Amino acid sequence: MSQSSCGAALYTPGMTDKADFSSGGFMPNASRAHKLRHGLAVIAFAFSLPALADAGKAAAFYEDGLARFEKGDTAGAVIQLKNALQQNNKLLSAHVLLGRALLKQTELPAAEAAFNEALKLGVSPSEIAVPRGELLLALGRTKELLRDVQPDGLRRDALVEVLSMRGTALADEGDIDAARRSFKAATDADPRSVRPYLSLVPFLLQLQEFSGAQEGVERAIILAPKDARVWNLRASLQHVRGNLEAALSDYEQALEVDANYVDARVARAALLVDLKRDAEAKKDLDYLAEHVEAEPRSAYLRAVVAGRRGDAEGVHKALTEVTRLVDTLPTEYVNAREQLLMLGALAHHGLGVPEKAKSYLDSLLNRYPRNLGARKLLASIYMAENDSARTLSTIEPVLKLRPDDPQALLLAGRASLADKRYRRATQYLERAAEMLKGDAQIQAALGYSLIGGGQAEEGAASLERAFVADPRNGAVGMVLTSIYMRQGMTDKAIQVAEALVKNGRDNLSALNLLGAIRAASGDVVGARKAYEEVVARDPEFVPALLNLARVEAQEGKLDAAKQRLTALLKQRKDDARVMYELGMLAQRGGQMKEAIEWLRTATAKNPDDPRAGLALVEALSATRQPSSALAAAKEVGLRHPQDLSVQAVLGQTYLAAGDANAARLTFRDMTRLAEFEPEAQVRIGRLQLEAGFPDEAGYNVQKALTAVKDYRPALTLAVEVALVQKNLVEARKLLDDLRKADPEAADVASLEAAAALASGDTKQAIPAYQRAYRKAPSASSALNLARAFFSAGQADTARKVLQDEVGRLPSADVRRALIELQMQAGLWADARQNLDAMLASDAASVDLLNNLAIVQLALKDRAALATAEKARALAPQDPLVIDTVGWIKLNTGDIDGALGLLREARLRAPQNREVRYHLAQALHQSGRTAEARKELLDALADGGRFPGVEDARALQKKIGK
Repeated sequence: MSQSSCGAALYTPGMTDKADFSSGGFMPNASRAHKLRHGLAVIAFAFSLPALADAGKAAAFYEDGLARFEKGDTAGAVIQLKNALQQNNKLLSAHVLLGRALLKQTELPAAEAAFNEALKLGVSPSEIAVPRGELLLALGRTKELLRDVQPDGLRRDALVEVLSMRGTALADEGDIDAARRSFKAATDADPRSVRPYLSLVPFLLQLQEFSGAQEGVERAIILAPKDARVWNLRASLQHVRGNLEAALSDYEQALEVDANYVDARVARAALLVDLKRDAEAKKDLDYLAEHVEAEPRSAYLRAVVAGRRGDAEGVHKALTEVTRLVDTLPTEYVNAREQLLMLGALAHHGLGVPEKAKSYLDSLLNRYPRNLGARKLLASIYMAENDSARTLSTIEPVLKLRPDDPQALLLAGRASLADKRYRRATQYLERAAEMLKGDAQIQAALGYSLIGGGQAEEGAASLERAFVADPRNGAVGMVLTSIYMRQGMTDKAIQVAEALVKNGRDNLSALNLLGAIRAASGDVVGARKAYEEVVARDPEFVPALLNLARVEAQEGKLDAAKQRLTALLKQRKDDARVMYELGMLAQRGGQMKEAIEWLRTATAKNPDDPRAGLALVEALSATRQPSSALAAAKEVGLRHPQDLSVQAVLGQTYLAAGDANAARLTFRDMTRLAEFEPEAQVRIGRLQLEAGFPDEAGYNVQKALTAVKDYRPALTLAVEVALVQKNLVEARKLLDDLRKADPEAADVASLEAAAALASGDTKQAIPAYQRAYRKAPSASSALNLARAFFSAGQADTARKVLQDEVGRLPSADVRRALIELQMQAGLWADARQNLDAMLASDAASVDLLNNLAIVQLALKDRAALATAEKARALAPQDPLVIDTVGWIKLNTGDIDGALGLLREARLRAPQNREVRYHLAQALHQSGRTAEARKELLDALADGGRFPGVEDARALQKKIGK
């Protein structure tokens, strides 16, 4: 039967005969053709038997996969569909359904491969237009969607889907008008479909067209009141508009319709967390954790709730889960989802992985540049990395859209503060402080900016407000205590430190700070108590152990301090801090060689800390080793080229070594480094002025005033510069400006006195200095007043001024000046008393030891020579010290010993008249009268004055010229 039917289908006899004759025998006859086909059919049938069996299995697998897909068993469907394609990889329906199943599982690259294979096999593009559009939208490939997924020829439901997706894609591409037209076409295609509104409403919300969004939501509810997505949509609208209770009600309605609707449950949990209703939020989060396997949004919310509980482990676990979920998703999928990008950034930021966080934020802002939260987070990361330029470039677009955003203002202020743009920083931070009154972080930043901009009083007040708002803030507390200590307000400094201790009982650093302030105020007992409490809590807290050694040194227990430090060094052999303290202790005890060795070792051990290097420079300078001091200063200066304090020491060391040009260049570099920081520019200007570079100091004044107009310390310095330049007209003009601004200010009185002295009017200078001292008593104002009295020939009054100031607040500079006046007046016992007081805390001071030796000689104290030799051991090349040793020897009868020393002193300091007189005495007593006459001529030339000048004249009169 099969053969005959086959033959009937292939030919008829009449046709064959006709063909046969016409062919002339050249065509095969009908029987041969039939036999050929019959043979091929048999062969084909034989080979098709396994294929038919495989097709049967493929169909069975497909049907099972379809059933699973329809029941929601997507994973099972994928397995069965892959089994079907193993049996028959040409099964078109399996490729299409596999693509849909993989899309549902967000296995996007695999889904795309399945759809592409279906297209190759000939599926109509319209048949997979909807799932393929969803795929391309999920991958963020909106251009490709608009090109390849067209609405032509689609059935109505598919047409509505595609037009809605195209509307979203057009909006993403920035073609708002075309997006509106596409959404309109979707609603026109099926006015009863809710689908267009599910995309239209978010589109309108993004444009902040709330009334249109409201209309869309109400229409959607009418069309599909039992659709959970519609209620979630209305909840989103209420949420955005600030109707939070209404939003919660709508989320509840969505979940009543569909308890498994993840988006609504996550959104409700997020809103409850925002409202700090964590107990209610926890119910949703627990539900999501139990019923949804991979939900990074709920994991992040769990981290927030755990953080509020102080559960660090819970935070870390939840954030790690977020990163695991987001990081493993396809990159294209994540990049197309603003929320996932933000979650990835937030989680990595919370875990301390800024590079990964920045990667997510860069992707987010590249696609969604108007996401202000992402900009603020990225700016905060840049700020944490001290990248102020990127912080500003990232945050400025936020301020253009929201000029009063307090977080953005704070970030812009902090970045400007880091760039030392104090005026701009203060403007940002004052606006932020106005928006968030009482915010400790903003007040602190504002305080730093005001201080940097030269408004010290206002800055301190802002820091005080910050500390009141957050008394646990150690950084603010330390700055405040430093300000108070500089201003001599010890009680307020102690109050701040005690508040830090009280509000952070486990904060050993705060307790250590309290001890340091007590020590600085002279309360050694209180300091020791604080340090010992720290050590009792933590025996290895090194700062407190070092401070205990300092207290012992302050008490004069140098051996106990050394024993403590030596024991500590055995435990911490490489700790440069201990070596530094040993060096400072040795210097205090007058063991300068040992001190220098320790300081060299500490510097080599930790060159990144400049303290030991600077102390080494000071020690070498104190022992009159200018070349060695300069070498040490250069080394520390090279290691810390941006540190103004280090560079200042380098410049001063150049001056001490006689290299004024190098000092000038160093101060110029400092001027450049300080940029427009007014306080720093004024400090540098004073260095320039003291070094004899008034023109350079004038430039510092200009930079300071450019930064802060009418910056008073700079205007004060400008007057001093003009006085040094003998430009009295300019000085008085500047002084008038200062007087107009604040006629009662202490600096006005002081400058009036300086101007009077510069013009030779001593009578006017003294009362002005007296007014300045009464208004603001200080070491500098006391010294100015004493100098004025001394210049007026009132040495007794000058001494009294200094003596009173020492009684008010002991100062090394004031006491040194007092000693000098006492020695000039021959008040040897008084000078001795002050020298002993100073040497108790500075036993290695060459100047003090040298003066003590002179005083002892005057008091006929046999210890004079030993004291002078001690000074000489510290500074063997100092001509003044050598002169003192020689003079004492001469006065105690050792003429030969004296002569050699005094000759050496004369060679080292030929310009010193007193040294030449001392040598003349030695020469005279040794019988070298001619040489003595010559030295006296030089010593007394041009009427020069010096200690002992009357004795020198008497000797000259005795031996002749």
